Amino acid sequence: MVRAALVQFSGHQSKEINIQKAEDLARQAAGNGARIICLPELSTTIYFCFDRDKKWFETAEPIPGPAVNRLAKVAKETGTVIVYPLYENDNGTLYNTAAVLGPDGNLIGRYRKMSIPQILRTVKPGETPGDERFFFAPGNLGFPVFDTPFGVKIGILICYDRHFPEAARILGLKGAHLLLVPTATYREWIREVWEIELRGHAIANMFYVGGVNKVGKDVGGPADRHYFGTALFIDPKGNVMGRAGDKQDEILYADIDPKVCDDTRDLWGFFKFRRPDAYGEILKDTI
Repeated sequence: MVRAALVQFSGHQSKEINIQKAEDLARQAAGNGARIICLPELSTTIYFCFDRDKKWFETAEPIPGPAVNRLAKVAKETGTVIVYPLYENDNGTLYNTAAVLGPDGNLIGRYRKMSIPQILRTVKPGETPGDERFFFAPGNLGFPVFDTPFGVKIGILICYDRHFPEAARILGLKGAHLLLVPTATYREWIREVWEIELRGHAIANMFYVGGVNKVGKDVGGPADRHYFGTALFIDPKGNVMGRAGDKQDEILYADIDPKVCDDTRDLWGFFKFRRPDAYGEILKDTI
């Protein structure tokens, strides 16, 4: 068994406050036995994609870089793997990225958000649409699965990526035991969809899923945006193992057993009895 932790917290317009909070909460999670720790999408900033302003480009940083180096130090001090999502600047190309930091303080790897939305319509009158394509280039690293020293293989999908079952399936076929989904989602009508989608991924791919969201209002962000938190862990049969609240910073824990994934896959046979020879149509732009 390997204990994992989802760390949900509210964002702040001060990058330093966000980094300090991430350090403190990661240490707290490690102190409670967590060996794999995941933070929310864009943990170093508020969610800024409603504000189409180039000033936000300045908040992106390289990996390794100042923020990642600080969390890598925490990972080394605590002997943990930390999944740290942030705004990445790779020689002038900007990505929505999750850095995977190892217990030796080194970078295990990174995942870059693949599906970048441009939401030009809104459900709520007067709501400012989000334009992530203004801020982020589409990910170019595919769907990697990361080995950890604890025997748990992890895959990552960032927020909007979770709407694409093909992405989760690739991670399952590549042997992931735990899918982590760092998110910044505030629309109330998505709350139910959030759980349904994550449970569906767990069942279809017979792995654990941990979804972690920002929570509450970003300090310095729009007053009408309340991130609904509700981090949750789901087991490989789709059962909710635990659920966080929707109002405050919180750490949610679950014990991950790779053998449960193996046993469920052997029992259900979803991978064994696939028909890849019949799935060619899914590769077409339109059907």
